Amino acid sequence: MEIWHLWTSLLAQGLAFLGAHFGLSEALTVVVLTLAVRLALMPLSLTAAFRAEHKKQKMLRIKPELEALKERHQGDAAQLAAGTMALYREHGVTLLDRITLASMVSQSVFGLGLYRVLRDAGFSAKFLWIASLARPDVWLTALVGVLMLLGMALMPGAVGAGAEPSMLIMLSVSVVVAVVTIAALPSAIGLYWATSNAVTVLQTLVLRGLLQRQRSA
Repeated sequence: MEIWHLWTSLLAQGLAFLGAHFGLSEALTVVVLTLAVRLALMPLSLTAAFRAEHKKQKMLRIKPELEALKERHQGDAAQLAAGTMALYREHGVTLLDRITLASMVSQSVFGLGLYRVLRDAGFSAKFLWIASLARPDVWLTALVGVLMLLGMALMPGAVGAGAEPSMLIMLSVSVVVAVVTIAALPSAIGLYWATSNAVTVLQTLVLRGLLQRQRSA
């Protein structure tokens, strides 16, 4: 698509600009561009995360009513769906609001676009312990996994006594899939993924601080 081509061209030009005008290495152009875009998107993604946490709390409060609905309309899917939606409306629970959708779309568009650019860029320079950005690196893969685990562990309610077993399984599977994927990709892409996950860790820490401040107030 023409729009997608324009977007990936803009990202490629951004990497080239950082290298030409600031003298950054290939690796640092990836890190700086990722940091700049993710931090610019943080107000949106943080708002979405804040709303998601409030939605989770609402769902916990109405869980007994949802269980009662399931018991009352057992075998009648239509009545159960209607009753569930009515309960959601009564308690102000939205399945997907515009802020959350905008956050998901913006991060996906950036991530997929940069993935495409880095896949075709042919970066091959050394960086720190990484022998070549064109080849996978086991330690970079491990770093991505650790950052993902850290970001998920810091999420409110993700681990601990009150954590849902299904949530823990989902988080574990997502980390395994990500690590297996990164292990087969050029380190230039792994470097983007590691930087993006580092921003996610920072965002989660900010979210925890905001929630704690709200509880204290």
